Amino acid sequence: MIKRGQLFLLNFIFIIFIAGFVFAANETNSSRNNTGVSVNSNENLQGIDKAYQCLKDEIEKKSSLSLEEAIFSVLALGSNSKSVSKIEDEKKSGENCWPKAGCKLVETSQVLLAYDKIGKDTKGIKDWINSKKKTAGDLTWYLEIDIQNHEASSCKVKYDNSERTITVNNDLTLSGSGGSCLSVSSNGYWLKINNDCLEKEFEINCKDDFITSLLYQRGASGTLYVSSETHSAPSLGATKEKVNSYCFNSGGNNDAKCDYESTLWGALALNKEGEDTDSLIPYLTALEENNAKFFPSSFLYILRQDENSYNEIVQKQKSNKYWEIAGSPGNRFYDTSLAMLSLAGTGATEFENARTYLLDIQQDSGCWDNNNLKSTGFVLYSGWPRAGVSSGGGTGATSTNCIASGNYCESQIACLETGGLILNSFECSNFREVCCSVDVKQLSCAEQSGILCSSSQQCDGKTVSSIDGTCCLGACVNKQIESTCEVNGGSCRSSCFSDEEQNTESCSFSGDVCCAAGTGSSSKGISAWVWILLALLIILVILGIIFRNKIRLLMYRRRGDVSSRPMQQPRGPPFGMNRPMQRRPVPVFGAGARRPLAKPQIRSSGNSNEFAETMRKLQEMSK
Repeated sequence: MIKRGQLFLLNFIFIIFIAGFVFAANETNSSRNNTGVSVNSNENLQGIDKAYQCLKDEIEKKSSLSLEEAIFSVLALGSNSKSVSKIEDEKKSGENCWPKAGCKLVETSQVLLAYDKIGKDTKGIKDWINSKKKTAGDLTWYLEIDIQNHEASSCKVKYDNSERTITVNNDLTLSGSGGSCLSVSSNGYWLKINNDCLEKEFEINCKDDFITSLLYQRGASGTLYVSSETHSAPSLGATKEKVNSYCFNSGGNNDAKCDYESTLWGALALNKEGEDTDSLIPYLTALEENNAKFFPSSFLYILRQDENSYNEIVQKQKSNKYWEIAGSPGNRFYDTSLAMLSLAGTGATEFENARTYLLDIQQDSGCWDNNNLKSTGFVLYSGWPRAGVSSGGGTGATSTNCIASGNYCESQIACLETGGLILNSFECSNFREVCCSVDVKQLSCAEQSGILCSSSQQCDGKTVSSIDGTCCLGACVNKQIESTCEVNGGSCRSSCFSDEEQNTESCSFSGDVCCAAGTGSSSKGISAWVWILLALLIILVILGIIFRNKIRLLMYRRRGDVSSRPMQQPRGPPFGMNRPMQRRPVPVFGAGARRPLAKPQIRSSGNSNEFAETMRKLQEMSK
């Protein structure tokens, strides 16, 4: 039976344990932002260092690397000897392409980025990529002629040393014969360019002031896009128009078809090298909707810095944490890395949300995606890039830091529009930025007449980048949660991560499943506290056992059962001297028993009912 002192001790220990556990949980919650992820800066720095070290360790552990693993390791680490050796071993003999078993433009473009990271010569690789360029025949092109005062006029169109007369009517429709290369479109407003004439140049002159431009669309019924360039001329003046639209094939032998993913990566790699990629934009833009699985907006925002691409990227972020595109050739780490690559340096809150989320789900080893080298390398390259270590053999951008040299890291388009010079011999850590000779000042959200939406809201209009983060030019509205999965705190994805469990809650899209935190994942962040508290509990129990008598004495003192006054020695002869023996009378019980002459004097503290009750019973027995 547990005594009162022991019971008090156990209750005391239990209360301490529960209070400590609640404190630990509160401390964990207080270290999270409104997205529910850890934001401690010191822990973040340690996590990044740990990730880079994990990537190095995993490379050394593996007996051999795949080409993908080697490429993305170099993108993150720079000149890692084992990874660089693997890339060089996979190069096709006599050609500047990868892999040697069958050159592909995607892999070769990624190698170009890796070589740029470590400062190796990339000229031969660029030449091979450009050799795979072909005219994009997937598009329909139109020539537009518009009279500035919107009145009827007559124009001449010249090509192949011949001249054709085109009449512009009062209703802006066109009539006349454009020869073998030009024909009036079905709506009557433009001249359709025959596919066999896409590489020809057209010279236009009109009797009145006029404007010309090129339009394009996918097939004959897709969305119509206007070329970024328009030309104007006064009466009897002339303009020239030429279709400048190309794509890349996949790089395989005898492969003459346009390949969308290859064109995305090829354009990205060439853009990083400072080459003009405008001729690839029409093909990538017109076929964007049909190739959504490749996350084209993340590439296009780097290439053209347009607001539509930016808006699409930020709207696609899931749960304010990550990106996961349906049908993607990679996983959520791949898609999130692509998004971070394009948003780096924009001040977008979505970029920071993704970084804090990735640190929150980082494995104990420091890597991501079950120590996957490609995923870990791509995450570091896009989220926390570090300067590469030059391996020689070229004049890569890693030779000198741009900021340290007194220049500025800006987007390529913003630098050129401001009149700056692109300094390719200097390095910027963010992929989408180049070293610029001038400082391009980004406007704040207020200066753009916009507002900043909270994490629980979304913009119902256009969004633009600002120095404050993602700026909404419309109104901020509360996000609508349609699926029961998200209502109950889950996330809808194509597949669950290793630290999550799939449940039966429904999702908005039929291909998604509901993923919730696994039983082990919820303890992340407080596990250390739990172990500390358990150790404290064990120590308290051991101390309680060792000093149980003293604790019991303390409890009796508090109840008044034990006096703390020193014991009085009995009066009589000193110790050692003869004392008369006194025989204690033996009580006799029964009918003939004699009553004692005097009752014994019983002293009670009066503070314990239990003690008083015991004394009362003894008195009754003595009667």
